[in-house]
Amino acid sequence: MLASITESQFLAVLAAAPEPLSRAEIADLTGISKPAISEAAKRLTEHKVISSTGTRRGGRGGVATLFEINGQRAHSVALALAPRKIAARAFGIDGTPVFDGERDVDWDIGPGDVIAIAKGLLADASAEAKSPLEALCVSVANPVDPKTGDTVSLENSAFAAGRFNAVQELGIRAPSIVVDNDVNWATLAERHLGAMVGEDNFVYVYMGDGLGAGLFLGGALQRGHRGLAGEIGYLRDLDGQDLTQGLASHGFGRRSSYGLDSGAVSGFPATLPMAELKHAMHRVAHHVANIVTLLNPRAVVLGGPLTAQEAVPRLIKEEVAQLVVSPVEVTVGSFAPLDGAGYEAQRLARRAFGF
Repeated sequence: MLASITESQFLAVLAAAPEPLSRAEIADLTGISKPAISEAAKRLTEHKVISSTGTRRGGRGGVATLFEINGQRAHSVALALAPRKIAARAFGIDGTPVFDGERDVDWDIGPGDVIAIAKGLLADASAEAKSPLEALCVSVANPVDPKTGDTVSLENSAFAAGRFNAVQELGIRAPSIVVDNDVNWATLAERHLGAMVGEDNFVYVYMGDGLGAGLFLGGALQRGHRGLAGEIGYLRDLDGQDLTQGLASHGFGRRSSYGLDSGAVSGFPATLPMAELKHAMHRVAHHVANIVTLLNPRAVVLGGPLTAQEAVPRLIKEEVAQLVVSPVEVTVGSFAPLDGAGYEAQRLARRAFGF
C-alpha cells in the first residue's frame, strides 16, 4: 500500500510538471524520502509508465537522470455522437493530444452510417496513438440508461440515428468504457474544467440541436432511475407543446423532424425577429426558473451552440432573475460534451496506472 501511495504521488508530481524531473526533485516536491522515490522510479520504469529522457548536471558536478510520463504506454479516447457531427479525440497518458478528428453528418443520417463513421474515427485514433487503448468515454445525444448503457427509446428524439448500445454496436474493447448523455458530459466539463470548478450545486442547461439539463447536486451528477433526469426538452407548456416544440414554433425547429436547428439564430436579427427570440427565450426562462425554485442550485450555466448569440443568454438571465424566489447566478459555459468525455477518459486511463 505504501508503495502504491508513493507511486501515485510520484506520478502526480511528474504529470503536473512542465518539464522532466529528477528523482531528487520529485522527492523534494512530494516530501517522500529519496530511497523510496528511487524504488518507485525503478518499479514505474519496469512497467513502462515512466521513461528516462536524458540527464542534467547538478550543482556539485553530479549527473541526475530525468524522468517523464511515457505517453506511449497507453491512450484514452473520447467519442461524441451528435446530430450534426461525430467527433473523436485521443490523448496519451502523459496528456499529449494524439488525435482530433470530426465528420459532419446530415440530419437524416441512419444508425448504420453513424456506426460506420464512429468506427472509422476510432480506428484513426488508434493508428495515430500507436499504443493500447485504456479508456473510452462515449457521448450520445440521447438519454442513456446508466445500468445498461443503452440509449432510452422515446417517442421523439433530437437524434433518432443515435438510438443504440454504443459498446455493442461499435465493438469496443477497452479496460474502461463509459457511455453517457452529451449534456451530462458537458456538465462534468464545466465542473472540472470550466465555470463551476469546485462547485457542488449547479444546473447546466444545454441549448443546441436538442435541449437538456445536467443536474450537479450535492457534489454528484444526478442521472435519475433510467438516465432521464434533466430532459427539459420534454417539459410541457400550458399550450400542450413540449419545450422543443414550443421553440420550433418560434423559428428554431427543423423542417422535417423533431428537434431544433442550432443554426437558427446565426443570422440574427435578419433571419429571426427580436420578438420571436424574446418569446422563445421566455419559454426557456420559465422552465429554468421552475428548476431553480425546485432544486435551489447556487448557479445556472447556459451552454450549447444557441448561447453563442449574445442575446440568448442575456434574455434568459433577465427573465430568470424576475421569476425565481431566491437569487441565482446565471453564467455562460464554454465547454462541450467532447471536453467532458475527454477529461473522464484521461482520468480513468491514468487511474489504471496509479495516478
